[in-house]
Amino acid sequence: MTNTSNPSNVPGPWGWPLWPFGPSVASGEFNQPINPGWTFGNLISVTEQNSSAPDTERNIVAAESYGRQLGRLVDAVAELIAELPQSAREKPALDKLVALHDRIEKIKSRSAARRLDHFAKDLVELKHADAAEYARVAAKLREALADGNGR
Repeated sequence: MTNTSNPSNVPGPWGWPLWPFGPSVASGEFNQPINPGWTFGNLISVTEQNSSAPDTERNIVAAESYGRQLGRLVDAVAELIAELPQSAREKPALDKLVALHDRIEKIKSRSAARRLDHFAKDLVELKHADAAEYARVAAKLREALADGNGR
């Protein structure tokens, strides 16, 4: 029995049509977009429509992300605000920027703590799985902590 709902008469498993993939699967011409219109990650499209020099901007962002650029600006402005006399600091826009800076610093601290917690668990696992490699890594960590630069 041929399934007439399949225009190519190429049955899928158990005689079912190849829907949702369509008959082109059998012919090797399969082309299906995955999540069209979705963006994964922090994707920013730089084109001639939104930049006077998109190639330059892409090169800059490849070396220094927008987050890093903004972070450095926020850090610098927060330092400048801290140097102002107290009476000059009492402006809503400055208060909001300082509060933003403080929230960002807390997020950075929590993120670092999570990474270190994961690292500590990995060290324990390494100690049990490969004592020699654990000893090598532990010695390197002690050395890095002693000289204070982590290199």
